[in-house]
Order: sequence, then structure tokens, then C-alpha cells
Amino acid sequence: MSVILKADALTMRFGGLLAVDKFCMEVAPTDLLGIIGPNGAGKTTVFNMLTGMYLPTEGRVSLLSEDVTDLYPYQITQRGLSRTFQNIRLFKDLTVLDNIRLAGHFRLRYGLLRSILRTKSFHAEEDQLISEARELLKIFGLEKKETLLARNLPYGEQRRLEIARALAIHPKVLLLDEPAAGMNPNETKELTALIRWVRDHFKIAIVLIEHDMALVMNVCERIYVLDHGVEIAQGTPAQIQSNPAVIEAYLGAST
Repeated sequence: MSVILKADALTMRFGGLLAVDKFCMEVAPTDLLGIIGPNGAGKTTVFNMLTGMYLPTEGRVSLLSEDVTDLYPYQITQRGLSRTFQNIRLFKDLTVLDNIRLAGHFRLRYGLLRSILRTKSFHAEEDQLISEARELLKIFGLEKKETLLARNLPYGEQRRLEIARALAIHPKVLLLDEPAAGMNPNETKELTALIRWVRDHFKIAIVLIEHDMALVMNVCERIYVLDHGVEIAQGTPAQIQSNPAVIEAYLGAST
């Protein structure tokens, strides 16, 4: 199976601190992967390098066979890599619908002149964008709340809206940074099913960072384990669960 996202020996140094050391990862279409490790292990730093928020000290990132290491985040997003954040970053003073519409503008073809003149093609693309946004809201159970300000949604619904917004750009790869953070057990259970469904329905690859081991083991097909920026293991959930170093360091048990 072809590789659509590749991290090749990604290294990140902050002064004298080595945050990530030669991290490698290959993501194929419809993969569902996890990256785990304690706080400070370098997980989010990996995401920031993949999405252009950090320029790696060493190593390269390729997306759909294109080297995107030196591109800006918005350019990488336009090429099909989308993400959510551990701390929700919605436009909280905009409506639920407008949060998704704004994300969808990445895909529009009309230029400044057409937007000023409000041409027929402008209205056609805007209408299509609104229709697709409403379809996403329906998928995520938010269709009755499209006029609410995002800040007024319950926490779990804000999480769902953030995932819906990330999908509005039609990504090939979706990165989820601790999607279950702050959720109660019922919300986490629903999220587990939702992540699988999103992968299958949209035919995309998903890579997630998560501290909830039950979610990771239930949803991920392959897992990478980081310790102080160094990969110490990778494999299936069963392999990770039976790895003595992982059990001791991350799962809080020893055998």
C-alpha cells in the first residue's frame, strides 16, 4: 500500500533540549495510528513538525510524495493534512455553521474580484460550501445548533465541531491531538466509535495522540511509543500491551 504521509528522521532541538530524536513514521491511506507517551515525550512536537508549525532541526516530511518540510502550515493544510488541537481552538464568537464554512474556504476557487462582484460562480461555490457544512453538522449531530455561537456548545460538542471543521477541508490525513481530553467515559466511548466511522466513511488516514489507553487500544491499528523524544516501540495494540518496557513506563504496571 502506498505511503501518503512520511516522517523521515524528524529531529527537533530547542536550544540544548532534544525534544524529538530521529522520529520515523509512514502513514498509508485509511491507516488508523496512535502515538503515545507521557507528558513531555515529544508527541505534540511531532504533530507540529508534520503540520509546519515547527521547522525540524533535521529530517523531512513528505505528503502525497511531495516534500512539505519547508512549507507554511496553511500550504500543508491545502495539500490535504488537517489537525485538531489538545486545547480546543474554535472560533468561539462565530456560529457553529460559520466555523465549518471558514475551514471550507481553503477549497474555493473564486478570487478576490469574484467575491467583490458577487458573481454567479461565487454564489454557486458559497451555496455548495454551506450545503457541505450542514451535511457535516448532521453527521456529527450538530445540525440543530448551527446558529449557536461555538462558545455556547457543551465541551463534548465543541470537540465534535473541531473534528467536523478539520474534515471540511477534505483532508487525506487527519491528526487528532488528544481528542478525548476532558471527556467523560460515555463521551469517550462515543468518540471511539466516531473515530472509526470517520476513517471508514471519509476514507482517510487518522493519526492520534492520546493519553486514554482504552481509547488507543480499542481504535488504533498500530501504535508508536515515545519516551523523551525517542521511539522505544511500535506495533499492534497487542504487541504494545505485551511489551515490558511499555507496560512499565506508560501503562503503570509491570509483569
